[in-house]
Amino acid sequence: MFHRPLEEKRKSIEAQKRRIEAIFAKHRLRLGKTAFLKLKREQGEGGGGLSCWSDSSGGWRR
Repeated sequence: MFHRPLEEKRKSIEAQKRRIEAIFAKHRLRLGKTAFLKLKREQGEGGGGLSCWSDSSGGWRR
């Protein structure tokens, strides 16, 4: 009797959750890009920024 409305509500909530997760993922991507460009700009000015590079294992070293 109540199965259909509850199932529709569950699907609606899951769809909303996916939309919100996509928004947050885009925001994190923009934030990371902004931070990277800022660091790159500071290093380009010779401002004593961090010197980071990827090592052969995929990790980060300083």
